[in-house]
Amino acid sequence: MKKRKKQKRKLKKGALVGILVFLVIVVLILLFVFVFNNDSKTNSGNSNNNNQVMEHYSEFVKTNKETSLYDEEGDEVGKIGKDVELTLKDIDVSNDTIYFPISDLDGYYIKYDDVDKLEVLSEVSDRYLNYIPFNLNVKTGDVTSFYDENDNLIYEFNESFDLSIIIKDDDKYGVEFNNRLMYVNSEGTSTYDNHNTDETNASGVGVLNYHAFYDDDNPDEAAACTTAICHSKSQFKEQLDFLKENNILTLKMDELDMYIDGKLQLPKSVVITIDDGQKTRLAVDMLTEYEMYATIFMVTSRYDVSEYYVTDYIELHSHTDDLHDGGYCPGGQGSAIKCLEEDVIQADLQKSREALNGADVFCFPFYEYNDYAIEMVKEAGFKMAFIGESGSSDNLVHVGDDKFTLRRFVIVTYTTINDLENYFGQIY
Repeated sequence: MKKRKKQKRKLKKGALVGILVFLVIVVLILLFVFVFNNDSKTNSGNSNNNNQVMEHYSEFVKTNKETSLYDEEGDEVGKIGKDVELTLKDIDVSNDTIYFPISDLDGYYIKYDDVDKLEVLSEVSDRYLNYIPFNLNVKTGDVTSFYDENDNLIYEFNESFDLSIIIKDDDKYGVEFNNRLMYVNSEGTSTYDNHNTDETNASGVGVLNYHAFYDDDNPDEAAACTTAICHSKSQFKEQLDFLKENNILTLKMDELDMYIDGKLQLPKSVVITIDDGQKTRLAVDMLTEYEMYATIFMVTSRYDVSEYYVTDYIELHSHTDDLHDGGYCPGGQGSAIKCLEEDVIQADLQKSREALNGADVFCFPFYEYNDYAIEMVKEAGFKMAFIGESGSSDNLVHVGDDKFTLRRFVIVTYTTINDLENYFGQIY
């Protein structure tokens, strides 16, 4: 009897041990499953995060909003504007990557999801390298903001900069930063004299005036273009070669405007102008080939501006809409702009400006003008106006000149290279 009781106790004890072992195994299995699932989720999350980071990483990127710049520790040390293009350093991106190091801003970082990939960088103009810097520097305050020419924020740094001035505008300075022309506001800055260059500002800018063009290898074109202001391809080529060989910079109208105001210093330079708009295809092709800038003053009623052939090297400005006829007013060829009613003139000039997308430079028909004509041009919103030869030995444009009687050297069929040498010889 006692032996049976002992056997029963042993059986119960064995059963309990078995149950405990079973429960331990179940717990271990459940724990393993939990850990495995949790680890899978973590790895999946890391993989997804890594993929998300890689979606933003490339050699070239562009900011997708105005955002912060960071230092190596991840502290905010500045700002960067929206749509600013950057080059990133080559790094191994992992699921722990938060900031990308910026190659063209050494020591600065951008958060990975604040940029999007780019295939290539946009071309940035280096035209400012043609300008002569002032022997003047600007020192900024403790926070320095850099803007583009349209006043869009590019960079902001929590530090001061000392930079040579390239452009002196009314309320800002053009400076070189990160291999491009940018602007800093003049407020809160100081300037001081500094030796930045031995070059001197041009004493004057030449302005050449052409009209129609023809190919002298084409007999029909030559026969249809016989006036003294109809230029052969060979003559124009010879003169463009002269400008190129003598490193004479061809200007845009805004550059001439800044030069007159003393905001910009230039080497030996020229403005090429072409009046009327007829027979210009040959000239446009040649100027584009030579990569030289020019302005065509158009009589807009005579041409469909939307179909007019131009390139990036050509500006279109106004020669009136339909007032390029003589016999209206006393004196000379009787240019209508000298005496017609104000409402007639204003309607014409506004129509011309609208056709030319707001063009703000004017050329007087037949080179004729008076005080009334100048007042009409100003009232219409133009900022500069050109005449022809002044009758003096100096037909250059100078700093401080009257912007509404800008002189030009009129090119005719018998203008020689020697004539151009004498003309540009006035510039030092």
